[in-house]
Amino acid sequence: MSGRSRWVGVGIIVGAVAVRIAAILVLQSHHVPHSTYEHGEIAASIVEGRGFSMRFLGAEGPTSQQAPAYPYIVALAYAVGGVEQPSALLLLQIGQAFLGGLLVLGVIRLASWVIPDYPTAILTAAAIAAFHPTLIYAATMVQVALPAATLLVWVLVWAARAGASGSYRDASAAGAILALTALTDPILGLVGLGAAAAIAIGKPSEGPSRRRASVLTAAMFGVAVAGITPWVIRNAIVHGEFVPIKSTFGYAFWQGNCSITEGTDKVVRPSVDRILEAPGAASNLATYNQTLWKARHEAGYIDDIAFTDEFKAYLGTLPEPERSRVLLRSVLGEIRADPGRYVRLCVRRMQYFWLFDESNPRTRDPLYRASHLGLTLMAGLGLALAVPGTRRRLAPLVITSLALATFHSLTIVSARFHIPIEPLMAIWAGAGVAGLRARWPARIGESRSVGVAARHVEGVGVVGRLG
Repeated sequence: MSGRSRWVGVGIIVGAVAVRIAAILVLQSHHVPHSTYEHGEIAASIVEGRGFSMRFLGAEGPTSQQAPAYPYIVALAYAVGGVEQPSALLLLQIGQAFLGGLLVLGVIRLASWVIPDYPTAILTAAAIAAFHPTLIYAATMVQVALPAATLLVWVLVWAARAGASGSYRDASAAGAILALTALTDPILGLVGLGAAAAIAIGKPSEGPSRRRASVLTAAMFGVAVAGITPWVIRNAIVHGEFVPIKSTFGYAFWQGNCSITEGTDKVVRPSVDRILEAPGAASNLATYNQTLWKARHEAGYIDDIAFTDEFKAYLGTLPEPERSRVLLRSVLGEIRADPGRYVRLCVRRMQYFWLFDESNPRTRDPLYRASHLGLTLMAGLGLALAVPGTRRRLAPLVITSLALATFHSLTIVSARFHIPIEPLMAIWAGAGVAGLRARWPARIGESRSVGVAARHVEGVGVVGRLG
């Protein structure tokens, strides 16, 4: 049993990498034109010697439109393979495939803290994270979702280790990863709430003292603040004011709440349906992927139809942070004039977050919908079936997920915003398997050797020591 669990865990990690590489080669996303968006534009500027800059809201120059971590990774791929060249994008995506393996390893380690002594449940969570279609597809795209999801999981892993060990080193590691997470996607800094809860819970059998947990949490946040401070200083130098990582909150809030929005940043156009339904649009997987990209480009952004050339020129005369503030003031005026519409948009965004973003052509795909609903159902059942002790250790994952869902419901939503919580939902599903085994061990073949087996899996480093 112990040897089998070990090799199954390794096999799932290897399988996660392999299936992502296969998806990259089959879908040929690295040949899709205009697929890098802002990350690619900033990366090209870095490689070509213009620094971290791009054209944004009517002006070109140094920017904080994106957090820095991912554009620099894209720039590294460009430096090796050429700006926007298929070879560079292929290199980037293969790297993301291996990152998928690291994500699955993080899920195994986090699940071993949430559901200890149940290797089958741990490996179930790992298998879901490894083979869930959305997480596989994320490796084929130039976007922060997969790196951000991986970092989010590892923040919780190290926070759980800090709570179990009482070690300032572990708390500092959690803080360092939290800083990198925020520098990849600032909104995911909300995982700090879940990390603080994980520290407070500590070991499965006991937690650190309240004072110790508070000091460890303070150490984690202190390291995180120190980690993002250099970028904040850079922003102050560039913009002449305090900008917390990104300058675009007002812009994003305007996109999600202006008078013509559906609650997302995209436009709903009848022409999108014509592209998806065209003859031969799904003749093979690579062609279908090209069709989805074409439909996504056709959908465009709210900006494309809301901004006149004169308004863009006006925005271009303003400092970058002020451009977002202008848009924020505009949309707040619209909300004050019709607060009921804002409430309806928030409800719609909550629906879009947990179900389907109806403005995104990709979410209309039957495979996406079936797998998304399947994961949601398994996660919900997992929460319902989890035993009380497991529910307590699930709390940091639930807190993180609800914080992100609430933020996006109040501001703006997109299908990619759901990806970072999907590995956590995989662990919820695994908790359901553990709950079934705890309630009916004789009926489903659980044996007294399960705890020993789990410790063997932990000992070879597949699960890792969290306590």
